[in-house]
Amino acid sequence: MRDRTFLNCAVLAAASLFLLTACERAPQQPAAPAPRTAVTFLHYFTGSLSGGIEAMAQAFNAQTPQYELKAVSLDHEAFKTSIQDTLKAGNPPDLYSYWAGARTASLVDYLEPIDDIWQQANFDARFPPAVSKAASEYGGKKYFVPLTQHYVAFFYNKPLFEKHGLKTPVNWDEFLSVCATLKAEGVTPIALGARDKWPAQFWFDLLLLRTAPHQFRQDLLDGKARFDDPQVLAVFARWKQLLDKGYFNRQPHPNDLAWDSGANEMVFKGEAAMTLMGTWNIGYYTNETHQWQSGKDFDFFPFPMIDPQLPVVALGPIDGLIMPKRSANRQCAREAMIHLAGIEAQQAFSKGSGALAPNLQVPATAYSDIQLRVRQEIERSPTFAFNFDLSTPPAVAEVGLNAFSEFLAFPAAYPQILKKLADDAETLTTTEKSRH
Repeated sequence: MRDRTFLNCAVLAAASLFLLTACERAPQQPAAPAPRTAVTFLHYFTGSLSGGIEAMAQAFNAQTPQYELKAVSLDHEAFKTSIQDTLKAGNPPDLYSYWAGARTASLVDYLEPIDDIWQQANFDARFPPAVSKAASEYGGKKYFVPLTQHYVAFFYNKPLFEKHGLKTPVNWDEFLSVCATLKAEGVTPIALGARDKWPAQFWFDLLLLRTAPHQFRQDLLDGKARFDDPQVLAVFARWKQLLDKGYFNRQPHPNDLAWDSGANEMVFKGEAAMTLMGTWNIGYYTNETHQWQSGKDFDFFPFPMIDPQLPVVALGPIDGLIMPKRSANRQCAREAMIHLAGIEAQQAFSKGSGALAPNLQVPATAYSDIQLRVRQEIERSPTFAFNFDLSTPPAVAEVGLNAFSEFLAFPAAYPQILKKLADDAETLTTTEKSRH
């Protein structure tokens, strides 16, 4: 009996030793990765303007395993309302995209200054002083990290120009000659899709910048000059001549046509020869749907010179990041700003969007030939200006865009339209100044 008990105990001990040894030899399960902290990012890069945003977010998430950029998109008009509502209600995301200039200036009371981030990440070595001053600094403090720099120019159907023996115009007389030739050949010279109102502003901006000093435009948009000034009236008289000659699309009317699925498609199909738009058109025409090759199927040329005595001014928006004071994950948002200002993220966004990367450290080899030529045009311009609706307070921008739309519908009424715009802008500017 004692021997049997001893045998049982020996068997149990051997079994226990076997299990213990087996446990020791069993491969250890890898520890579960730590959960990533979400950084919420509300932006307006949607539809035809969405190129590059997903690649930028992926680049960020690949570089930063501790954070995950949660990018949420809204179309432009919904975004404009949402940013106002969420900031005022005190429940904003961690980061917003926004437009540099008057739009950001109008929100600085709700934004977190980022001077410490700027110094920590040595952003002065990444961004050129002109971009930093124009886009990032408001009231002596930094609030804005640049993500893209776009340039407004004519984008044209290159085989169509070649078919009619046309060269890209440098001055206004050459431009009018190109338009006249195309019209005579049954081709709409200029496609304008102003259904969303903002595309028409580029005509106002560049006609003004090519016929009046840049300082006058600054005074106009700052409320120091009126919109019924003779120099502004002259801009609309010149614009009206183009409309009267039938150089813009008439069916459908510009106010009924989208800039992308309308005007851009007219150029793509050869129904129109050119359209005045930003470099996001590079991303549009080279995307999977269109697969055009720049320099072969399409190309660009700067807005022609009108007054040769005036220095050339480049025009376009700069998109970037702003951080609300009430960001729930402020430290995470700070890290995201630093990473999204970096070479890899900005290069990814540039490739998909057609924009230039504001970061100077992005190598020239990252750009296509057409982007390099755009960069040359910007570099040869002593001044870079933001388009109208980014250079004037939002309320004034709204009445201005409405006036441009009304002008396209009733070109002959431009003196009355500009008189009303001048009065409305003066009232709004006075009201805005009284608040401060």
